[in-house]
Amino acid sequence: MMMPFLIIGTFAGVLLGLRFKIFILVPFILILACAIIATGDGLKATALTILATAVLLQIGYMLGLVVRVWAGRYLMKRKNPRDQPSKSKPVSL
Repeated sequence: MMMPFLIIGTFAGVLLGLRFKIFILVPFILILACAIIATGDGLKATALTILATAVLLQIGYMLGLVVRVWAGRYLMKRKNPRDQPSKSKPVSL
């Protein structure tokens, strides 16, 4: 039962990194911990799942930040007028 939480945690971290500041991680980790506890696994399995999910959520968040920075740089290049094609009409000979 650990793998779905790890996959969801990683993808959620990427999505949160693309949109929110770091303060969103604490409430989201608490929500995930409640969902993991509700599965009713043993104490060790629950603790390990919460820990691993929190770590992967943070790694996913960092990946989301990297994607956000790269996307921002790409979009800034696209807004530069020197990089845009010319809007003048072609000259016919």
